[in-house]
This record gives sequence, structure tokens and C-alpha cells, in this order.
Amino acid sequence: MNTASLTRVTETADAPKRIIAPTYGRAIVEDMATEARWLNDDEQSLWRLILAGMRTIDRVIDDTLQAGSDLSSSEFSVLVSLSEAEDQALRLRDLCAGLDWDRSRTSHQITRMERRGLVTKRKSEGDARGVIVSLTDEGMRRLRSAAPEDVEIVRRVVFDHMTPEQHVQLKTFMEQVIAVTNVPAHPEFCGSLLDDDADC
Repeated sequence: MNTASLTRVTETADAPKRIIAPTYGRAIVEDMATEARWLNDDEQSLWRLILAGMRTIDRVIDDTLQAGSDLSSSEFSVLVSLSEAEDQALRLRDLCAGLDWDRSRTSHQITRMERRGLVTKRKSEGDARGVIVSLTDEGMRRLRSAAPEDVEIVRRVVFDHMTPEQHVQLKTFMEQVIAVTNVPAHPEFCGSLLDDDADC
């Protein structure tokens, strides 16, 4: 996402008003309708902090997992999802939906993990179009090795700096964000909208 500083200046009766658009190139902004709800300075600053915070958390977790267990954060997410499933196995479409990934990303991720011996995949019994992904013993071993490091880095980076009041406020805010954006972002999202011919 492009977060370059972008500004438009509009004259008001009292003084120029500086308005900021957070994610578009300047040439695009200049062609946009003036009715767009540009971010002001405070909102732009907060938005950049949110983006920087998310990138930092992702990077620190990924670096920790790679260094300690030779797992990517994506691999770790898949292993956690499978470990929590009945019989430690999930249909590919259910794994897609649970991780909020599109079909292509999930399929490629599972193929790479199968080559590493972390998961297996097979055709679903009674449904040749379905694919079942299962956790292997090696995948479980790696997950058990990585989990303490993952929990510790999340606690150190996030929760050690958060008051109980901030915890409640952030939880409420994130629930609101999810509620207003809870729509599949990809046309090939492996959720309920896929047709039955999909290899999920």
C-alpha cells in the first residue's frame, strides 16, 4: 500500500485548509472529486502509525519464527488451524475461509508445505472435487517447537505495553473494523460463494 504524503489545499473563508489523501498518487488525487473525504493531519498520522504497527508486528513475528523454527508466519498459521481442527485435518475451502486467504494463495502455500513434510493433502472421500489437508507428525512437532516463541513475542510486542482499558478499547475497535468489512475481498475466496466444481 502506498502511504506517500499526499495533500490538497482548499481555500476557506478564514484560512487555507490542508487535507490529506492517504493511499493514492498525487496525479490520481488531482483527478478525484473534491467531495472525497480526505484525511486531516491527525487522521493521516494515526493511519500511518496503524500501518507501521502492523508491519512491525508481522516482521518481528516472522523473523522470530524463521530464526527459531524455520517456519514462516504463513506456515505457522496453517499449522495452528490444522492443529485445532477435528482429526487435525480440514477441507481446503474451510482452511481458505478460516485464514481469510484466496484459493490460489492457499493452494500454493499447501503445496510448498507438503514438499517440506509439514502437511499432506488428499482427495475427499465421496467427493473427488474436494481436497483434505492434514497435519503431519513433523508439522505438529514444528508447531510445538514454535508456539512458545510465538506467544512470547506477541506478549512482548503487544500485550506487555497494553493496559486493561486499552485492551478493551482495541478489542472493541477491531470488532467494529471487522464488522464493517466482513466481505470476501477476492472473487476466488474459498468461502460459501465458490461453486461446487472448485478444487477445494
